[in-house]
Amino acid sequence: MNRKHVNHERKPMVEFKNVSKRYGDHLVLDDVSATVYEGEVVVICGPSGSGKSTLLRAINGLETIDEGLILVEGKAVGKRFENGRWVPDTEAELCKMRQQIGMVFQQFNLFPHMTALENVMEGLISVKKMNDREALAVARDTLEMMSLSDKTGSRPSKLSGGQQQRVAIARALAMRPKIMLFDEPTSALDPELVGEVLNVMLSIAREGFTMIVVTHEMEFARQVADRIFFIDEGQILVESTPDEFFSDPGHKRAREFLGRLLGLSETPDIP
Repeated sequence: MNRKHVNHERKPMVEFKNVSKRYGDHLVLDDVSATVYEGEVVVICGPSGSGKSTLLRAINGLETIDEGLILVEGKAVGKRFENGRWVPDTEAELCKMRQQIGMVFQQFNLFPHMTALENVMEGLISVKKMNDREALAVARDTLEMMSLSDKTGSRPSKLSGGQQQRVAIARALAMRPKIMLFDEPTSALDPELVGEVLNVMLSIAREGFTMIVVTHEMEFARQVADRIFFIDEGQILVESTPDEFFSDPGHKRAREFLGRLLGLSETPDIP
């Protein structure tokens, strides 16, 4: 894949401004500031418990933050400025924003009593208010993109882990989001199924979607990312291109992390 040059004159899609988050006395995110631009693929990596998933989930309000702001296309997530101060936003406004953000989780979170087709149609009907005919057409097209045309009538229990995750990706994509978030989407998969999901994510990146991906799959990061954020103890310690990151990330903790990961794991090749 030809990696896109990151043009900071592009529109910022997600901005973190001095974001902090605590669980009791534990500081999970510590004054994080960064920007993700339109059409950019950003991979967030770091050790377990470093704050990666919390940062990702805060983008669509699944996690609240204690300090700072997260902006999506310039609009604050979960807050609005009113009478000279920031106040919590309405649930209706938060739901409206979430329609613009697709989220793919570690666990597939599919409805077990619904077929693959019904799982993809559900949000189109209940959230986007499409009629059944429109939703059916969009769902079929999206599942075809995932190479799942032959599985439309299958329930999750009849699908492999990789197929279930591809249905979950189809469900998010069918909503036509402006941003796609992936929270360790391959971590629950058997090793032989990882490649099929990474290949789907590669095809999404090639379509020009803005993507933020929390993952330990370093070969995916090397080949697909425009930038890599390395986070540890709630801080982004490194923000660099893949070439820079893999030649020398420039921070001791990032070097140690990369050494452990590359020494212990192998990632399926992505064509």
